[in-house]
Amino acid sequence: MNETEVFSLITAENIKLHASLHRAKNKSKNTTIIYLHGGGLLYGVRDDLPELYINKFLQAGYDFLALDYPLAPESRLDQILASTFTMLSFYLNNTGSVFKLNNNNYVLLGRSAGAYLAFMLCDRLIKNKARLPAAIISFYGYARLTDSQFTTPSKHYNQLAKVPDEYIANIIADGPVTSGPMAERFSLYIKARQEGTWLTYLCGPEDPAKYSLTDEALRALPPTILAAATLDPDVPYRMSKSLLKLIPDSTLITIYKEVHDFDRDLNDEAGRLAYDEIIEWLEKRV
Repeated sequence: MNETEVFSLITAENIKLHASLHRAKNKSKNTTIIYLHGGGLLYGVRDDLPELYINKFLQAGYDFLALDYPLAPESRLDQILASTFTMLSFYLNNTGSVFKLNNNNYVLLGRSAGAYLAFMLCDRLIKNKARLPAAIISFYGYARLTDSQFTTPSKHYNQLAKVPDEYIANIIADGPVTSGPMAERFSLYIKARQEGTWLTYLCGPEDPAKYSLTDEALRALPPTILAAATLDPDVPYRMSKSLLKLIPDSTLITIYKEVHDFDRDLNDEAGRLAYDEIIEWLEKRV
């Protein structure tokens, strides 16, 4: 893989965020793929996308930038969204001066909760009349928190051993967390889904509708390509189908599997083929 460069930013809330940049060295398209990781907003790290997929973008001529964002419950959702917008704005305002890129275009790529952030970011960009991405790439993402699936105890996660309360108390930190490896924080997500309390970790007493996009907002989004599995136990496939109906220029890649992050298993060709199809789709829109 090409050498990685790391950039840092401290937000107004004194949260230190990092961004990892991989530069395309051949046939540059002057377009940056800006990546937001998944993890239910409770866990995850910015550099979790497998090298195989990053290299596909680099070889196609796209620079690749992976962003940090603060995690819940140490940071509430409004703070997560504000910090992510600050980080993206930092890139947009300093593309040439700090990042030394000649890119006028960018694409938002998110997996799961990262795709949710991409949708919410784009809505905020529209409201702020800021430079929009040329496209959005959503892997098993969602744009609304109002679905009953998110407040109902998960049959899938209740097949696993119950996570004790005292175990969770040892995970949650006293201050903001911006990097939460799966091995350290996945139990937090399991417990939230076992109990149907995930949104409480994110929003507290606030109405999740406040953090969900309306039909009108979805119709204003730029070209979007979606990829999701039909029997996804975390984010129902119907959510991607709904996005397909509402976002005007949208395409859906359907994976016939009972899995959430189908691109995690590098021995399964489904992920590789999906990224190849997405890169081909980008060629016509970027």
